[in-house]
Amino acid sequence: MAKTKTSLPKQRRLTLAQQKFLIGQRFPQFRFSKTRETWVGQLSPTLKSPKYIIRIIYKEYGSPKVYVVKPEIVPNCPHIYRDGSLCLYYPGDNSWNQSKSIATTIIPWTAEWLFFYVGWLATGFWYGPEAKHTGAKI
Repeated sequence: MAKTKTSLPKQRRLTLAQQKFLIGQRFPQFRFSKTRETWVGQLSPTLKSPKYIIRIIYKEYGSPKVYVVKPEIVPNCPHIYRDGSLCLYYPGDNSWNQSKSIATTIIPWTAEWLFFYVGWLATGFWYGPEAKHTGAKI
């Protein structure tokens, strides 16, 4: 008897409309701008921390880029790319791809990043998880 090959179906990419719907359901404080393909919203990692204005830029065939708009992030803080976007995950581990919801990954990861950032401001130590890098500045 011949063996049949079984495999899981390929995950489908979520459309921009689906991402918009899912973000609106979980984070109604985020507003979408179709012309800029961005969401802007507010997150507060702790009850006592400031409210951070966040901008998420998402081109439908790319990866989301997240920026803190206000208050300004301290220069040279850890886990920031050269363009000022937040380093939320290690791209090589496939923790985010276009089949995943920004509302259940990127936004919660941003809140977590802000939590660790507030801790870093207070102690000078980054308590969050870190992926090993090749030594090059992100």
